[in-house]
Amino acid sequence: MKKKIFYLMMMILVLIVSCGKKNESANGGDNGKEIVLRFSWWGGDTRHKATLEAIRLFEEKNPGIKIKAEYSGWDSYFEKLSTQITGNTSPDIMQIDWNWLYIFSKTGDGFYDFNTLKDDFNLGNYDEQALSYTTINGKVTAIPVGMNGTAFYYNKTLYDKVGLPLPETVDDLFNAAKVMKEKIGKDTYPISLVTFDSGYLFILKYYLEQKYGKSLINSDNKIGVTKEELIDGLKFCKSLVDAGVTNSSKDISGGGNTLTEQDPLWINGKMGGTQSWSTAIVMMVDTLSKGNELVTGEELRGIGDNKSAFIKVNMTFAISKNTKHPKEAAKFLNFLLSDPEASKILGNTRGIPLNKSAYAELEKLGLITGLPAEGLEKAMQFAGPKSSPFTEDERVRKLVLKFTQKIDYAEITPEQAGNELYAELEKTLVQMTR
Repeated sequence: MKKKIFYLMMMILVLIVSCGKKNESANGGDNGKEIVLRFSWWGGDTRHKATLEAIRLFEEKNPGIKIKAEYSGWDSYFEKLSTQITGNTSPDIMQIDWNWLYIFSKTGDGFYDFNTLKDDFNLGNYDEQALSYTTINGKVTAIPVGMNGTAFYYNKTLYDKVGLPLPETVDDLFNAAKVMKEKIGKDTYPISLVTFDSGYLFILKYYLEQKYGKSLINSDNKIGVTKEELIDGLKFCKSLVDAGVTNSSKDISGGGNTLTEQDPLWINGKMGGTQSWSTAIVMMVDTLSKGNELVTGEELRGIGDNKSAFIKVNMTFAISKNTKHPKEAAKFLNFLLSDPEASKILGNTRGIPLNKSAYAELEKLGLITGLPAEGLEKAMQFAGPKSSPFTEDERVRKLVLKFTQKIDYAEITPEQAGNELYAELEKTLVQMTR
């Protein structure tokens, strides 16, 4: 009898120990050890604070998993990440711009395939169209966070000051330039259309699509316009600078190559508007001085008969192919993108979410509103032809910027720039798609 009792107690003890080990594993540990996942992203202070709060909530609910945050501004993020990926030192989880997927994962093997993580990440929260942006060779290389579109936003306070309605056409902008300079001063502009890192790229693309119904770089990753059409587009961009509709790349360079939201003209309410990604407008609002009201404008018309707003997946989340903890990484992303509490914390800091659960939660809370939502709606209604993800590639940006600066510094004419840019862009696209 005593022997039976002894054996019974031993069996119970074995079961307790066994269950304990299983629970340790379930709580995220490797034999009870805490798992640390590195997570990198870019953004402004609003996004950083919200993301850090969501991370703290996840860690509270998952004590066996620690998230190490690695975040920065936009301007240095790509270079740092490129170095990390090349050196196999990338974070476990990364915020990735849509076009970068086709740089780091041309064949679909650059990141972890979410198809293999269906038990830990709910792909059913996304429709097929959304996932098509991040699927390469049948592999879901990343999760699309939200849609993004180029929209026009205006400082209503400045336009009210000079007695003008918000612009709806190109002619309205040219007229506003004359009025603002007469009433306020030469250093006042109705809109900012030239960027420090891309030059004319976005307004050039907008012009070509609206006038000719063609993309600068089409969905086949080739130049989508003729040389003559490209020259025409560059002439238009120069006319905006010459008329004082927008500041030039020469002005931006002389001011230290700052982002628009860091430009004193913008901060002090002397820049009447901007062409901005809908997701980025929160940062623009954050730096605008008190007393200035930023509002969503209409998509700019009067160029041609075609639609031309740029629509894309705003950003994605990818898991490193070298991570030692893919299931835990997927679990964290599923929480970040789907959990009701996390959705409430993050709000629209990364745009309007594509995740069905998150969208429903934000809609319930009345958060599918404001400048990002308004801008995206306008852009989607005026969306141009689908563009290549390489449109925003760093090499394309730098190429367009180079010729923008040459034109603005009067080193070459738009005709010369068009011929040279066409040839160099053609060569660059061949190298990029090889």
